[in-house]
Amino acid sequence: MTLLPGRRETRQPSRLGRKFTLLWSASWVSSVGDGMREAALPLLAVSVSASPSAVAVVAAAGTLPWLLVSPFSGALADRLNPRWLMMSTDTLRAVVVAGFAAWTLVGSPPLLALALVAFALGCGETLFDNAAMSMMRDVVPADRLDLANGRLQGSQIVGGHFVGPLLGSALFAVAAGLPFVVDGLTFVLAAVLLAAMGRSGRPAPAEGRQPILTEIGDGARWLWNHRGLRLLAVVCTVATLAFYLGVTLLVLLVTRHLDAPPLLYGVVLAAGAVGGLLAGFGAGRISARLGLRSCIGLALGSMAVALFVMGLSTSVVLVAAMYAVASFGVVTWNVQVVTLRQRVVPRELFGRVNSSYLLVSRLGMLVGVTLAGWIGTALDVRAPLFLGGALLLLSLAAVPRLAGLEPAPPSPDGTPGDRSREKTGH
Repeated sequence: MTLLPGRRETRQPSRLGRKFTLLWSASWVSSVGDGMREAALPLLAVSVSASPSAVAVVAAAGTLPWLLVSPFSGALADRLNPRWLMMSTDTLRAVVVAGFAAWTLVGSPPLLALALVAFALGCGETLFDNAAMSMMRDVVPADRLDLANGRLQGSQIVGGHFVGPLLGSALFAVAAGLPFVVDGLTFVLAAVLLAAMGRSGRPAPAEGRQPILTEIGDGARWLWNHRGLRLLAVVCTVATLAFYLGVTLLVLLVTRHLDAPPLLYGVVLAAGAVGGLLAGFGAGRISARLGLRSCIGLALGSMAVALFVMGLSTSVVLVAAMYAVASFGVVTWNVQVVTLRQRVVPRELFGRVNSSYLLVSRLGMLVGVTLAGWIGTALDVRAPLFLGGALLLLSLAAVPRLAGLEPAPPSPDGTPGDRSREKTGH
């Protein structure tokens, strides 16, 4: 995907406007809480049961909402004010996490409770993420979407994979419930920041609305009929399956096979933030130099190599370094593909099309984490890393077919270019 000239990449988030800065800040705060919880839940699952299947069950429970709830979340993002939807979602998530934190502080929740909490918070995540992507088009000009998405991804990486995991692992070592207490507070603070934005986003007019299932079908059909995005969704699904097949049992590799303390598991996750942060803040320059196909090839190749090396490693330091490489590939992919969707998909359909795209990619995630549990139990926790790396290498075969997805830059008035639609036949 051809992005904008390099000089624009030097702009700071504040130059994107006050509303974006508040959205950016709310996302960062919420990401810190997510990172704490995502580090603490696997550690809590391991304390309940050391079986690879136990870790995989909790991971799968957090992914399942993307299959069951995501289509409805996209339709709601098109129907309702995105800012209001995000505020309401974070408020409800704060209540859920607060209750779970209290339980964890006074007792030992069973594995089923961990899975239910992961599922409930995953439902909120589908609502929040769909609304946030929809609202981005209302607070940022079209010609700065790549810059804004890069900054947003960068903040999410810092919060979710650096600050959050370190705090979560450290607090878990003190008391298992502490990471969830702070997680609940981050949801409250994020909701306050969103409230400070004032009026942002615009719901679709109530007149002429179809039944929600009909509207969901409209979004799915639009995605299916767009040849370019359809192919990209397929590649994303396979790559997501492969990546999560490889990294789901990372907590067992680090804490059991490499005999490292829980704090070092947080360090490994934080190392991934370094690679992701570099990709997020350098996304514009990288894609401007390489283009969409080369960037996707770079992303898939770097993830494949990283999984293979982690599978062979006997050092936590090397695992951390390779997780950074893998995260670089993930974010390189994400920034460009999100921007492409925001530029190509009509505003009134974006929530539904976006949720359909995310649904199929999260299907890959669910299959990946499920297979990781089975394979890790039947064989070894390193086996999924090798299989995931092999699938990523096979995915490279699809890269040459992405030639027609390079979109034209936005026109001077901020409207997206049409080249992507012409080349994809939509």
